[in-house]
Amino acid sequence: MRKLSIIMFASVLLVGLVSLGLGLFEFGSTFAFLARAEHTEARFAGAVARSGGNHGGTFLYPTFRFVTADGRSMTFTSASGSTDQPYSEGERVKIVYDPRRPEDARLVSFLTLWISPVLLCGAGLLLAGGAVLLRWRLTAAR
Repeated sequence: MRKLSIIMFASVLLVGLVSLGLGLFEFGSTFAFLARAEHTEARFAGAVARSGGNHGGTFLYPTFRFVTADGRSMTFTSASGSTDQPYSEGERVKIVYDPRRPEDARLVSFLTLWISPVLLCGAGLLLAGGAVLLRWRLTAAR
């Protein structure tokens, strides 16, 4: 029984530390992207419909058009979609894009930029911290 509890502790701790590491990597990637990114406005230009998901419905992925600092016209489709269209035709939104690779553009929003690193770090801290705390309390209770 003791061996099983050690294996469980080590497994949960390892998953937590890996999640935390991935989250920190994502934070670093996002910070690096924002440090080199150009800020501009884009216009909503329709949506790409893709079926699937758990409910079997259709998701709409918004598409935006913008002009780079050097005058190139670009279009990109957001990586996050929804069942409702949150934008009206021609609506302006703030975006950031990599000037070396303008097809790498993102909406300026918490969801688009920060949700992945926040969730990964949060899960990592909960799992690793919970495993350590539980192990400490069980050891102290003996």
